[in-house]
Amino acid sequence: MNPEIKLKRLCQKGKSAELIQQFFKILPINSSVVDQNNSLVLGETLEGSRQPIYLNSETILGWVIGDSEHTVFSANLISYIVQKELESKLLAQETLNKYKELTLLYELGEKISNCIDIEQLAQLTIKEAQNLLNTNKSLQIGILLKDQTDDHLLIFAGSGESFPVGSKIINVDGITQQVITSGNTEIVNDVHLDVRYKTNPGSLKDTVALLCTPIKTSDHTFGVLSIISTEVFDFNAAEAKVLNLLASQVAIAIGRVHLINERVSQERYQESLVLSKNIQMGMLPTAFPRFTEGSRFDLFAFMQPAREVGGDFYDFFRLNATTLLVVVGDVSGKGVPAALFMVRVITLIRALAKQHDVVSDILNALNIELCRDNDAMMFVTLFIATLDLETSLLSYSYGGHNRPLLLSKYGIVSMLPGDSGMALGILDISQFCLESIQLNKGDSLILYTDGINEAMNIHYEEYGDERFSELITGLNELNAQELVETITQDVLNFTVGAEQSDDITLLTLKIAKQ
Repeated sequence: MNPEIKLKRLCQKGKSAELIQQFFKILPINSSVVDQNNSLVLGETLEGSRQPIYLNSETILGWVIGDSEHTVFSANLISYIVQKELESKLLAQETLNKYKELTLLYELGEKISNCIDIEQLAQLTIKEAQNLLNTNKSLQIGILLKDQTDDHLLIFAGSGESFPVGSKIINVDGITQQVITSGNTEIVNDVHLDVRYKTNPGSLKDTVALLCTPIKTSDHTFGVLSIISTEVFDFNAAEAKVLNLLASQVAIAIGRVHLINERVSQERYQESLVLSKNIQMGMLPTAFPRFTEGSRFDLFAFMQPAREVGGDFYDFFRLNATTLLVVVGDVSGKGVPAALFMVRVITLIRALAKQHDVVSDILNALNIELCRDNDAMMFVTLFIATLDLETSLLSYSYGGHNRPLLLSKYGIVSMLPGDSGMALGILDISQFCLESIQLNKGDSLILYTDGINEAMNIHYEEYGDERFSELITGLNELNAQELVETITQDVLNFTVGAEQSDDITLLTLKIAKQ
């Protein structure tokens, strides 16, 4: 039904009225507009030639009265505006109708998702099948669905002694097996004449007649709707067709329930990952000491997991007024297991640092703890160091980690010396060595995980140690944050288009020049 167009309203209210009124003001002679009842809606005269204003080829809304030369053009203009007004209202009407349809569909979906689960669907199916068959006492009906753990059939709903709800059917008869395999409905009015049943009667030994239809969608078979009779009973093709249609509807509903459950589980999993990431990132310090705040050193760090959570970490804290401890580590594996192990490592380091002043002793104690009850055989590589803030002496120890880079105050890059040692959590007999080096004013120390130097581009080429060293050579005037941002941006540019294959962690420490 077309929406109603009122000529009076069109000429007196709204944007269209303003246009029409302005047009009539500039006409050289007096013109008027009248509606179907010959009532004036615009202007003052009823004398002159008349030109119709059309709603469509058959309907006239009114007339323009005035000089014939101008009334034709005026009538055509108003007719055009009428058409645009009609198109606008039709579009609005169509949009409203679509909105109502979507609202109805949404409400229907809400009712289904809130009221239906698989057990409820099974019970409703039994009742519907009983109504369709005008069930006599000899018929027993069961909804048998595959157990997701072992593919045996579970009785989700049943009518009759042969189908006790909650029971598992381990030995399925040959006819039902054929229905599950082929996806086709089977009618057997005397099972004792069927070779499939004679070969394998399954658990239902008192069966005389059987109608079995698959509960399946185009890509998945969930189980069967099985109807058996312990007395002589002639199932017919019409009954099979109706029950097959019923089973198809049940399959669609079950598929929807599975999809909803999977979606909910996935959303909950994603929510838990977000929470885990927030907890993990919350364990890493973000209050970085800066020169601008009067600190003797400038420090900045960055960590980006390859997944929602990861196993890389960094940490720094003061052991006392003049000693700073810094550590960077990389747990084996990725994802949640690595993140959990990473939390354990950080917690132990903070606890052990209160008991041991020497970093090699911290690693020895940490390794013993990580080897204890480590059934998952996880391990961690790390670099740990203490910096004397008065003398700038760096004391450090390796736990199988790649060696940090030293950027001198002259812009020259070198690797810290020392044996890289063994990863922690593998053998509890490892001994970790203590190394030391005197840092100069203006020197920068760059700690990182292999997510930097082993980052790959779309051609499976590694970023590499050489590229890394060349990048930071001569950047001795940059502060700690600028160094981190320069390095991470260069790695990002190198790997653009490629998926991040490993967690990335970077910590830079710069000694004050004065």
